[in-house]
Amino acid sequence: MNSLELLKVLLSKLEVYEATKTDKNSLSLEEFLASLLPSIDLESLENSFVKSNALNSAYSESKSDTTIERVIAQHFLILNRYIKHYSKLVFMDSPIKSLDEFSFLILLMQDKALPKTELIRRNVYEKSSGIEVINRLIKSKLLVQSPNPQDKRSQLVSLTNKGKSSLIGVFRNMNTLGEIASGDLTAAEKNALAILLKKLDRFHFDNYHAVDSTQLEDFLP
Repeated sequence: MNSLELLKVLLSKLEVYEATKTDKNSLSLEEFLASLLPSIDLESLENSFVKSNALNSAYSESKSDTTIERVIAQHFLILNRYIKHYSKLVFMDSPIKSLDEFSFLILLMQDKALPKTELIRRNVYEKSSGIEVINRLIKSKLLVQSPNPQDKRSQLVSLTNKGKSSLIGVFRNMNTLGEIASGDLTAAEKNALAILLKKLDRFHFDNYHAVDSTQLEDFLP
């Protein structure tokens, strides 16, 4: 299905959605996207570690009812493990050794040069761990540091020619990783997922940097 055909299908589904919604003021993008997907059976979505027969009866009786939010969190955890496994093959023959390093480098391809603290902040890293990643990249000659003319207390980091060529060298594999990660989703499902993931990314970036608390509940929407 090409882009034009996909757009026609989505517009047709949107018309059906609008026609069946009695309260026009309550129309929402989230509900429309949900209408594109098959109905969700929470029990079928549970991971094996939730349904495991190894759970003792005391725990089984005390565990809370499954919620869609818990199912989402569990699957994010498992999907992250799959991606990390596949990514080892992406960087097998590259000076870049991990998704973390790739993430730091790709930001600098877009912004040319950034203070170390800003690069770490954008990658949502703890400062000490972020400095370790940057130092590895400098040692590998993928990054270079220089004085920050606007702040003598900080240093700028930027890509070296080796860093740029190393990034370009893994782009094809990263595209393949994206195809593997999205599995057997249809084009419409991929588009819907991309919209939802971007929305979640915006929420969590602001939430992570705005909330200063040791209480989990304080991070709730």
